[in-house]
Amino acid sequence: MAKEIEMTSNIAGVSITLLEATSSLAENLAQSEPFLRYKAAEQRLHADQQAMQLLSDLSALQQKIRRQQNTGAISQKDLTQLRALQSAVGTNETIQDHLMTQELAVAFLREVNQEISQLLGVDFASLARRSSGCC
Repeated sequence: MAKEIEMTSNIAGVSITLLEATSSLAENLAQSEPFLRYKAAEQRLHADQQAMQLLSDLSALQQKIRRQQNTGAISQKDLTQLRALQSAVGTNETIQDHLMTQELAVAFLREVNQEISQLLGVDFASLARRSSGCC
């Protein structure tokens, strides 16, 4: 019985340590420069009505064209409008800054994953992936 209590205590200790380490990692990631820059760019994006309208218009037109592809009735006007919207999105400073900071944050996460994976000897990020199995 005493051995069982000791074993439960050790498991709980590992769980608490793991929880604290995980929490600390999450806090440090959230306060890292790449993520702070991304959060600021995201706030600027959401505050920029023109950028948000461009993204909304582009998304709506892309959906319309996907529906038209099923019937084979894509109009030249829609394709011309799509190219114009894509160009406007590509030259919009707020949108491009958001995309760049997002890419930098993702690259930072990959670096962190690589470091942790090397320390553990396993692909750390794969541990968080959902299994594709049925059970």
